[in-house]
Formats: sequence, C-alpha cells, structure tokens
Amino acid sequence: MANIREVAKLANVSIATVSRVLNGSDKVSPETRKKVLSAMKKLDYKPSFSFKDSTTKLMHTIGVLMPDIRGYHYSDIVMAIEEYAYSKNFDIMLALPKWEIDIEKHVLDQYFRRKVDGIILGELFAGQKMRERFKKSGVPIVVIDFRVDEIDFDVVNVDNVTGGYLAMKYLYDHGHRDILFIPGPELSPAAQDREKGIRKFLDKISKKDEVKVYLGEHRGYNSEHGWVSVTQHLNKYGLNFTAIFAVNDWAALGAIDALKDYGIKVPDEVSIIGFDDAPFAQYTNPRLTTVMQPRWEMGTTAAQLLIERILDKHLRLPRNVILPTKIIERESVKKIM
Repeated sequence: MANIREVAKLANVSIATVSRVLNGSDKVSPETRKKVLSAMKKLDYKPSFSFKDSTTKLMHTIGVLMPDIRGYHYSDIVMAIEEYAYSKNFDIMLALPKWEIDIEKHVLDQYFRRKVDGIILGELFAGQKMRERFKKSGVPIVVIDFRVDEIDFDVVNVDNVTGGYLAMKYLYDHGHRDILFIPGPELSPAAQDREKGIRKFLDKISKKDEVKVYLGEHRGYNSEHGWVSVTQHLNKYGLNFTAIFAVNDWAALGAIDALKDYGIKVPDEVSIIGFDDAPFAQYTNPRLTTVMQPRWEMGTTAAQLLIERILDKHLRLPRNVILPTKIIERESVKKIM
C-alpha cells in the first residue's frame, strides 16, 4: 500500500507539500496541487488524516459537525447517522459549534488533524470557503441540511423551498390572506429557503387575490424568538393577521404562548402552522399543524453516502439528494372562508 513518501516522490515534491495538500492549505499552487492529487490517484493512496501521515489505515471513524443538538432536529439527525454508521462498523466523532463561526473554523481545523475517514457537515455558517478546504484536500465529505449553489460533493437536503410554499398554500386554501411570518436566523440557509418558498407562492397566486405577509421583526429558531416576534408585532400594529407561519415548531410554540398572553384564541381567532413536525407538535394545545421534514432519513442517507465514498475509491460524481416535505394536518389552522 502506497504511503505519503511514495506520493511525494512520484509528484517530485516534498512530504511537507503533500501534507499541505492533504490539509487544504492555500500555500500550494494549483499546478503543484494537481500533481500531488494525480500521484495519489495513480498510487491509489488513501490518506487517513491521522496524526501520523505515514499510515493509510482505515480508522472506521466519521467526524460529524452539527450546530447544536438541543431540541430534536439535529439530535435526530445525529442519532440516525450513529445508528447507520454503527451498522457498518464505524464510530462517530461529534462536534457542536453552537452557531459560532469561530468555533466552526476551529473544529474544522481540528478535523484535519484527527483520526477520521470522512466528515458530515451540518448547517455550516462559515460558508463556502471552509468547504473549499475539504474539496482541495480530498477528504470525503457529505454536506447535510445546507443549501449549496455548486454541487461538487455529496449533499443531502430537505426541500425547504417547497416546504415554505406548501405552508403558505395551506393557509391560503383555508382562507387566510393576512399572514405573519416568524423568520429564522439570517445566516441559516434553511430559514432563507423557507422564505424563498413564501415568495415563490406569492409570485404564483392570482393578482386578484390580496395577500399580505408581514415579516416578524425578531428572528430565530427558539420559542422565545416566536414569543418576542409576535409580541412586538401586536404591540406595534395590533391584530392585523389571521394566521401565523413560524419558521419552525419551537418558534410556533412561543407564538402560541404570546397569543395566549393577549387573550387571542388559537385557532378560533388566529391560526398557526409550524415547520419540522417536532415530537411535541401532536401534544400542544391545540395540536400543531406543521410541515414535516424527514430528519431520520436525512441522517441515514448522509451516513450511507459518506461510507460508500470512503469504501469505494471509484466513486467520482457528486450526488445531490433532496428529500421531500409534506403537511401534517392537526388542529391549529381553522378554515375561515
């Protein structure tokens, strides 16, 4: 089995240069990087990304980076990844940057030095530049729950745009024309795509239909964000909407609490739809109508794609998997027309 010294010899570069290529360093010219990667391919060299560059032994370990595992969304995805990985004799190494870009960058830097065979990246706030390091180094990666404009690695996503569209259509079909939208974080691609779904719906409806969508002034995925957004809107504009579309179910939960504080009944006076189909959605009062996204399938698919790429050196073309969403109808939306 080829080692890093043989790669350096064939490419006519130093071992340090090969190491820089493996680590995605910007201090290597495109021509030199091309020579090193070509030598790796000819020798069928598979880096292990361990502390010892000289070993090519498979570590049977996957690095997993998720923003957070509080709540249900990312925790379900991680559990699905772990279950599938375990069935294939792989372990996972989990890191949680908690939505902080600096922590993300630190974790990714560490992953280049840890004993992992590949990495699953969750919703990544650090953006394209950090993913480029993996692309240059040849580390197998799968990006999950993150919109990418150029598919140059395996990607697993939920169709958030269609999910946002379906939520708006559902409210519209139930007669609602004045809708308050509680938005997610500005840096969250999933939240951005759900807003795109709203705009897509508004672009498609007949001009004869007067539909007003009010954008909540407080963004976020947590229940307090939903509570604050609704409270601020009511204080500033009064009750000028008949329905709320919340970016996720936690925000919807906070919105329901805010409405109760004002004595506004759900769904008799205001309807509400969430996004996610959280485990608690069927136990709220009233039970929450929401857009379901298949979290377990996301994690399983991501782990499957990554392990296939780790084990099969002949896989070349990147794969883009987009999983569908659907409305879960319960009791929190009332038909008014």
